[in-house]
Amino acid sequence: MDKDRKDIIRKIEKLMAIASDPAASDQEIQLSAFKVNKLMIQYKIDEYELLGETKNKNVLSKTLDIKSTGYCHWVLRVLAKHFRCRTYYRGKINANNCTFGFYGLEDDLKIIMPIAEALVKYLDNNLKDLKECYIYDIDFRKFKRSYFSGFADGLDSILNQALLEMKIDEKYEVAIIGVPAIVEDYFEKNIRHVKSSTSDTSEEGYELGNRDGRRYDIKQNNLLDIS
Repeated sequence: MDKDRKDIIRKIEKLMAIASDPAASDQEIQLSAFKVNKLMIQYKIDEYELLGETKNKNVLSKTLDIKSTGYCHWVLRVLAKHFRCRTYYRGKINANNCTFGFYGLEDDLKIIMPIAEALVKYLDNNLKDLKECYIYDIDFRKFKRSYFSGFADGLDSILNQALLEMKIDEKYEVAIIGVPAIVEDYFEKNIRHVKSSTSDTSEEGYELGNRDGRRYDIKQNNLLDIS
């Protein structure tokens, strides 16, 4: 390891010490965490390098047992980002029998898989309820797309907030360093990327999805009491 990289790691370790200091103020913790995040992403450093470890470096793939609409991928992509993984789907984005999977390190996959499974089941139940009581004039398929888009944005917002405020318990603590470089590199080399566009949208669908996404509790798979 070259001297410059060692200096960066020492700087990160000092910042992490501040972030974990019980005597540090909320502002000091947030600023230190932000700087750690920025440095680790910039220099592609993960916690295994910080600890001098080389084990558990293999990128693995896991597939969810449950299938659902491809629009779930938008939501799972947000979840994966916050839990140090990358996600993919097989099938058509507007189909209802898509398969979803994750790439990541073993420890991260163990955490994200049950959370993702519960989230997809929650979205499926919501979708059934919405379809049964749908009252708007716009085609339900457009409403559904907008709902999932809004839910993804809402979930991203609440997870970012939880990270800054350190409100997620230890088991589900959102990593501050993002997706490890080894996972990003593996994903980019092995997954074919397909862009999906949404031309027609429903404002009502997006707003409802955004609200539900902001209220979703990844710890207990229910709704947070947010005023």
